[in-house]
Amino acid sequence: MSIPFLVAGLIVRDEAAELPGCLASLQGVVDEIRVYDTGSADGTPQIAVELGAKVTLGRWTDDFAAARNAALDGWSASWVLTVDADQRYVGDPTRLRALLKGAQADVLEVEVDNAHDELPYTNTATHLHRPGVVRWEGRVHERLVGAQGRTPGVALAPREAIVLKHHGYADAGTRTAKALRNAALARRTLELQAAAGRGADRAVIARAMLDLGRSLVGAGRRQEAADTFETLRELFPGTPEWLHGTDFLARLVLAAGMDEVCLTLVEQMRAAGAARPYCDWLAAQALAQLGDVAAAARLLAGVTEVVDTSGRRQDPRALSELRGLMDRLAHVA
Repeated sequence: MSIPFLVAGLIVRDEAAELPGCLASLQGVVDEIRVYDTGSADGTPQIAVELGAKVTLGRWTDDFAAARNAALDGWSASWVLTVDADQRYVGDPTRLRALLKGAQADVLEVEVDNAHDELPYTNTATHLHRPGVVRWEGRVHERLVGAQGRTPGVALAPREAIVLKHHGYADAGTRTAKALRNAALARRTLELQAAAGRGADRAVIARAMLDLGRSLVGAGRRQEAADTFETLRELFPGTPEWLHGTDFLARLVLAAGMDEVCLTLVEQMRAAGAARPYCDWLAAQALAQLGDVAAAARLLAGVTEVVDTSGRRQDPRALSELRGLMDRLAHVA
């Protein structure tokens, strides 16, 4: 029996409000939709069945990778499109299929346009993969890995073929609850690594500490987040997690008005290889808050795009709004 070429896979729990819009966006794009429910109490599985999805009733084990791997059990496909209920497919299905048929890589990153309570941004994430070649790993902010944990070949899917629109959750309480859940998962990972003693995996610890800090930021626990990033910086100098953690910390202290500290962190990021335009963008904000508008404007003059150390591309409005503020401050001065 032939296997479907492209199947959408979702893990869900209590997504009755979001699921219909997500599944509607996938019609005519994928051959099947597979929904793995981890214990909904709002009728999500029934809604998924009514909308034509094939549903598996599973359970939640405080592990996103375990859930995503369990969702793949018992069926096959040439390619899997991993989607969340609050995401929507946009693109050309014909181009998407042609892309997948000719792909050399086992994993394709997809651009995700995010609209949250903050200014929108775009990032890339591994939403397309060949099942059986790679598997999910990581209790929170999971990632795809090959055999023996090797990094698989990855390519970027063009926006013409696929973009995922991630509108997030409008309710602040829901966002905070999800961030706190992710923080708890990261802490659980750290507990397990601590229990492993000499067998602990330093790479896993570094990623979990970064995940914990990010989740605490999302939950509004800024001081706890800052403390976590400081510990990460102390324990893992020279790692990608050190750079990402320093970036998050720089933004936290900038928001708190600790501008001199922000400038020190930005110089450390420059020395570690962070992109100059992004560092200039951060430094310009700190200098403006310190009252050195002329120096801030000079730095900002060379910035055409804002992309942070994690590859998140800020909405162009962020740059234009800062330039507008510089102009107003210059006239006041």
